[in-house]
Amino acid sequence: MKREVIGYSKMESELLDNELVSSPFFFASPNNTMLGKGVLDEIHQPIAFSALADKANAMLQAAKKSESDNPVLFGMVPFNEKNPTKFIIPEQLFVSSSTRALRPNSLATAQARIVSSPNGNHYKQGVSNLLDMFASKELSKVVLSRAVEVATDTDIQQPALLRNLLSINAKGYTFAASIGAEHKLMGASPELLVAKKGSHLISNPLAGSRPRSESDEQNSDSINSLLNTNKDLYEHGLVVEEVERVMSKYCHNLYTPMVPSVIETKTMLHLSTVLEGQVNDPATNVLKVAAELHPTPAVCGYPREKAYDAISKLELFDRGYFTGMVGWCDSRGNGEWVVTIRCAEVQKRQMKVFAGAGIVNESHPQSELDETGAKMNTILTAAGIQLQDLLTA
Repeated sequence: MKREVIGYSKMESELLDNELVSSPFFFASPNNTMLGKGVLDEIHQPIAFSALADKANAMLQAAKKSESDNPVLFGMVPFNEKNPTKFIIPEQLFVSSSTRALRPNSLATAQARIVSSPNGNHYKQGVSNLLDMFASKELSKVVLSRAVEVATDTDIQQPALLRNLLSINAKGYTFAASIGAEHKLMGASPELLVAKKGSHLISNPLAGSRPRSESDEQNSDSINSLLNTNKDLYEHGLVVEEVERVMSKYCHNLYTPMVPSVIETKTMLHLSTVLEGQVNDPATNVLKVAAELHPTPAVCGYPREKAYDAISKLELFDRGYFTGMVGWCDSRGNGEWVVTIRCAEVQKRQMKVFAGAGIVNESHPQSELDETGAKMNTILTAAGIQLQDLLTA
């Protein structure tokens, strides 16, 4: 695998314009950006989550041209391991510093219409059904999701959409990965599942959310509410406890803040906790930890298997890669894996947009529906599509 470091302006202009559509993957963190060209090796098949790291390691070792060579593998892992995982080692990898400082593309409002989606009442009924389940089953939390398919009258320009996602997600992770001819999974995830740099391991789970307002005063009230509402603190605590349990198996000197903070994205406010530690074995592949964490209670629920079962009964669609994980690892075990949220499957004139909300005992159906609409608005706004009123009706 050939690796080339380039300037961020070349990445943002020349490569995004000329290579993005045919590229197998693009992935940007707050600090750097990578784009693959060509495919050296690829698999697309169901893989047990417990076997992901071994499969990735085998591919990476086979791709090494010398002992010091350090190829990079990009992957998309689904929510349910019965669906196919996609691993790619590119022929060529372009890497640049962050492209976050670049200006977004100005897009005219796109004419769009919803072509497939259960109405809001169906989602609210699902929330009500879950509240009934909490009384009779051993369930503490379930993340209930929905999908909306949107058709546009003009072509969706993937480079412009990606630039806008980059500009509104300065502290998060932006990705575009091929799932078919002119068909990409694109998104701007704020949630780091786990990253490894040398012996340092870090995770940043998010749970407990409010829509972000244009009003600073209203945002301040929402932040105070997040930090002072039992429902949100309980929901967040379930996620942090599970992440801490898994990381403690691989780490020493693990540090977990005692209370969460609040982070802001363009459309949302989230309770956030950053957990950090030193891995016991530096050779551990980050994907091994990611696979054990996945799916966290932030995207599935708690307990995991009972939440999976409730989701299969109440959701009317296959999540596919939504609420899975997307990211990369190298042959030395370093890498970054993020939760696949704030995303859409993007085709020439169609987008399938996903969002979910964590349901616990104190949830209110209309509030959870509003939250999913606000989350969907992240990528719809980046594409120049305004459907907010229809998403919460």
